[in-house]
Amino acid sequence: MDNAISEKIEALTRRVQQLAQQQTTISNQLVQLINEIEALKQQAAGAIVTTPVTQQSIEQPVKTVEVKEVIEAPTRFAAPPTPVAKQATRPATASRTSSSFEEFVGKNVASKVGILVTIIGIFIGAKYAIDHDLVSPLVRVINGYVCGAALIGVAIWLKKKYEAYSSVLMGGGLAVLYFITFIAYSYYHMMPPGAAFGMMLVFTAGTVYAALLYDRVIIAHLALIGAYAIPFLLSDNSGRYAVFFGYIAIINTGILVVSLRKYWKSLYYTAFALTWIIYISWFVFSFNYYQHKFIAWSYLGSYFLIFYITFLAYKIIKKEQYGLHDVFVLLSNAFIFYLLGFKLADHEPANYAGLFTIINAAIHLTVSQVIRRLQLADRSLYYLLLGLVIVFCTIAVPVQLDGNWVTLLWTAEAVLVFWIGRTRQAPAYEKLSVGLSLLSFLSLVHDWFNHADRFTFPESGRVHPFINIVFASGLLIAAAYAAIIYINRNSKYRTGLEAGSPVLIFYNYVFPGIFLITLYFVFQVEINGYFRQFSSQQHGGSGNIFYDTGVGAFGFVVLLLYTMVFTIGCMLVNRRWVRNKTLAAFSAAAIALMMVALLTGVLQLLNELTIAYFEKGYAYFGSFEFAIRYVVIAVTALMLYTSRQSVKAFFPEPWAQRGWLLMVHMVALGFLSAEYLCWTTMRGSDNQYKLGLSILWGLYAMMLVVLGIWKKQKHLRLAGIVLFMVTLIKLFIYDLAGAGTITKTISFISLGVLLLVVSFLYNKYKDVLFGNGEPKDEL
Repeated sequence: MDNAISEKIEALTRRVQQLAQQQTTISNQLVQLINEIEALKQQAAGAIVTTPVTQQSIEQPVKTVEVKEVIEAPTRFAAPPTPVAKQATRPATASRTSSSFEEFVGKNVASKVGILVTIIGIFIGAKYAIDHDLVSPLVRVINGYVCGAALIGVAIWLKKKYEAYSSVLMGGGLAVLYFITFIAYSYYHMMPPGAAFGMMLVFTAGTVYAALLYDRVIIAHLALIGAYAIPFLLSDNSGRYAVFFGYIAIINTGILVVSLRKYWKSLYYTAFALTWIIYISWFVFSFNYYQHKFIAWSYLGSYFLIFYITFLAYKIIKKEQYGLHDVFVLLSNAFIFYLLGFKLADHEPANYAGLFTIINAAIHLTVSQVIRRLQLADRSLYYLLLGLVIVFCTIAVPVQLDGNWVTLLWTAEAVLVFWIGRTRQAPAYEKLSVGLSLLSFLSLVHDWFNHADRFTFPESGRVHPFINIVFASGLLIAAAYAAIIYINRNSKYRTGLEAGSPVLIFYNYVFPGIFLITLYFVFQVEINGYFRQFSSQQHGGSGNIFYDTGVGAFGFVVLLLYTMVFTIGCMLVNRRWVRNKTLAAFSAAAIALMMVALLTGVLQLLNELTIAYFEKGYAYFGSFEFAIRYVVIAVTALMLYTSRQSVKAFFPEPWAQRGWLLMVHMVALGFLSAEYLCWTTMRGSDNQYKLGLSILWGLYAMMLVVLGIWKKQKHLRLAGIVLFMVTLIKLFIYDLAGAGTITKTISFISLGVLLLVVSFLYNKYKDVLFGNGEPKDEL
C-alpha cells in the first residue's frame, strides 16, 4: 500500500511540474500580447474612433495585466512610443537568456566546483601537515572526520531552503568520510579490516539514504562507486573471493532495488558494467578452476539472474517499452553468462556444452511464456526472448559436437536482430545486423581454413567429408543467410531505412553475394578436402592435390564440374523465383571464366587422364578417370543450354545473343580439338596431329560460314573467316615446320578446297548477303 501511495505522489509531482512549465510558457505569451496591445493603443491615441466591440476586445486583455506580478515582468510595459512592438520584447528575451545562464552557473556549477575544490583543499592541507609533521596521525584522521561531518551537518541545516546546494555538500561530506577511513586503515593502520569495512558499509548505507532523501541520482552513483571501491581499498590479498563476490551481490541487490523504485536506470547500467568488468577481470587473471569452481558457477548465475530480473522488472512493473540500449543490455547479459559458462563447462571431463546451451534456452523460454500467458509486458519483449530461445536451440547440437558455436552464435544473432529490426521497423537493429553478419561470415571463413588443414594434416584420424561439424554448421549458416534474404525481399516486412541507404544496398546486393559464396564453399571445401586427404594418404603427408598429376588433375576436374552444377542451379532458381538481372550477369561471367579455364587447361588435363588410364594401365580412381571427360562434355552442354535460356530472359540485346552463340561454337571447337588430339595420340599418330587439326579447324570454319549464310547471321560468317585466317597462319608458321612433302600437299589442297567452297558460296548468295534488299541478321 505504501508503495502505491509513493508512486501516486511521484506521478502527481511530475504532473505539477509539467503544468508549472506550461504556466510559464503561457505567461510569456501573455506578456508579448499585452506589449503589442499597449503599442497599438499608443498608435491609436490620436484618433479615438473605435466601435464598442473593438473597445471590448482591447479592454478585455488589459484586465489580465495582474499576471505581470506572477511572471515578474512589471517594467516591460514602460516602452517608448514606437510602432515596432517586437523591439520591446527582444531585450527581455536576451535578459532572460542571460539570467538563465547566470542562474545555471551560480546555482549548479559553482556549488559542484566549490565542493570539489574544498575536498582537494582538505587533502592538500592534510598532505602538508603530514609532510611537515605538524600534527599526529590520530589528529589528522579526527580532523578529516570532523571536516566530513561538518559538511554533512551544514548540508542538513541548509536542506529546507537550498536543497540542490545542500545535496552537493552532502555528497562531498560523504566522500571525505570514505577516503579518511581508507587513509586511517591503509596508511596509518589505526583500525582492523573488519572495523574499516563496517564503517565504509555504514557510509554507503548513509549515502543511499541521502540519495533517497534528496531524490538525487548523482548521490546514488557516489554510493555505488564507493561500495564497489571498498573491497579494493581495504584488500589484504587474502584471496577470499567468496566473501568478495557475495558482498558485490548484496550491494547489487540493494542498489538495483533503489534504481527500480526511483526509476534511476543509470544506476542499473553502471552496476551492470562494473559487476561484469570485475567478474571477467577476475576470471581472466585470477581464476583457477579446481580452487574456484563453486564460486565461479554460483556468482556467475547470481549476477546473471539479478540483472535479468531487474531488466524484466523495468519492463513489467514500469511498463517500459524496450529500445536499442535495452536489447544491447539483455543480449550482453545473456551472452556474457553463456560464454563464461561455456568456458567453465569446457573444464569438465565430460562435454556439457550442449546441456548448458539447452538450459539457457529453457530459462528464456520459461520467462517468455510467463510474459505471454500473463500479458505482463509489451509483446515485443516476448518476441525478443523467443528469439533468444531460437538462438540457443539452434546452436545446441553443433556446440555439443564441436567448437564452431561462435560462428553459429553470431549468425543466429544476426538473423534475430535483423528480424526484430524489420518487423519493428527499427533501422538501428538492421544496421547492427550488418556487423553481426560480417562477423559470422569471417568466422566461417576462419573455420574453413582450419578445416582444410585438418584434411591435409589430420590430428586424430581421418576426417570424413560431408560428415563433420564444419559442414553441418555451414549448412545452418547458409540457411540463416537465406532467411535474412527472404525477409528482406518479402514485401510483408517493410524496412524503416531510407531508400538508397548503404545498409539497404548491403542487403540487396552484397549480402546475396555472401550467401552464394557461403553456399558454394560449404560443398567445395569438402570436395577439395577429400582430394587433399587422399593425396596426403598416398604420398605420406603431402596434402596439396597439385603435387600429384593424377590426383591433382582429377580433383581439379571434379571441382570444375561442381562449379558448373552450382552455376546451373543458380540460373534455374533465378529464372524460376528470384528473377534478378544482377545474379544473371554474375552467372554469365562465371560461365565465361569456366569456359576460359576449360579451353586453356582442363581439356589438357582430361587428355592426360585418359591417356594415363589406357596406356599406363593404372588410375587412382579407376574408369572414372576416362569417363569423366564425357561427363564434362554433358554438363557443359547442359550449362550452355541453361545459360541460353537465362540470356534470352535477362539480356535480349543482340550483342548478348551473338556473344553467347560465339562462345558456344568456341567451346564446341575446343572439345572437338581435344578429342582429336587425345585419340590420335593414343593411336600413335601424334606426329600427324598438326595436319589433322588444321583440317578440322578449316572444316569448322567452313561450317560457320555456311551456317551464317543459311541463317543470315553476319557474326557467324565473320567468325568463320577469322578461324580460316588463324588456321592459315598456323599452317604456314607451325604446321609446315619439319613436315614432309605429302603432309604439305594434303594440308594445302585441303585448305585450298575449303576456301574455294567458301568463296563459291559467297558468290552464289552475294545478292542475298550484300544486295540492297538484304534482310537483317536473325538469331
